[in-house]
Amino acid sequence: MSWIEEVKVDLAPVISVMSINKQAMEAVQNMNANLTFGASALTRVQEEAIAAVVSATNRCRY
Repeated sequence: MSWIEEVKVDLAPVISVMSINKQAMEAVQNMNANLTFGASALTRVQEEAIAAVVSATNRCRY
């Protein structure tokens, strides 16, 4: 919407859409980081590779 001014951020679109509410955006970023990566014996690269394959399989653009 042209009347809503988003703050320019260098983040993934799924996160940057929340730029008008910085507190919410940071909370989602932190939750995503805590839930998605680092809680397993896999490396970050391995976790990212799995996430990419799952997203592609589900035809998710994020």
